[in-house]
Amino acid sequence: MKFVKMIRNHHYGFRCGSPNSDCMDGERNPVFINREVQNLFYTGQPVYTTEITLPKEADQEWSGCFCYLEEYTQPATENRNIGFLPKESVIWVRNMSHLDNGTPYYNRSVHPLVMEATGDKGNMVADTWVKMRVEDALERTRLWKEKCAVLPEWVTECYLMEHQVKNLIYPSSNEKVMEFWLSKH
Repeated sequence: MKFVKMIRNHHYGFRCGSPNSDCMDGERNPVFINREVQNLFYTGQPVYTTEITLPKEADQEWSGCFCYLEEYTQPATENRNIGFLPKESVIWVRNMSHLDNGTPYYNRSVHPLVMEATGDKGNMVADTWVKMRVEDALERTRLWKEKCAVLPEWVTECYLMEHQVKNLIYPSSNEKVMEFWLSKH
């Protein structure tokens, strides 16, 4: 089994909470689209309003934490926490592709009983998240780095659900070799 490195810069480590309470800036209200991105090049798709969830503050079903996959562009701090996740996992990532500075995969919502209007330019809120296989998320990062010198945080930012956090493998402070080995195998 192959693993990928998850990075979290937080003094409480990979502590879980609601998506709203775990936001680093405290201002975000993340919206989750219950769709998995299957094609990294297919953008501008509609999604039914019934597939969109704005978790409530006390909703334990959405308990988890924000972190970064493999890379984090900010300098390392004493609050840097590392965990390893199986590479075949599905995680929540930003609803933004590597194309044209982050064109959304899903850019408009439609009601399931209403025919979609043609020419709709998009009505999706900004802070949306979609499901993606870890391998695809890594490929999205690679494709971004092919065309851009700067790697914005959103490219590697992800949201892990509490059950995924509980299954992370955590190296001890003396196991830096393990961090290198697990991320390469």
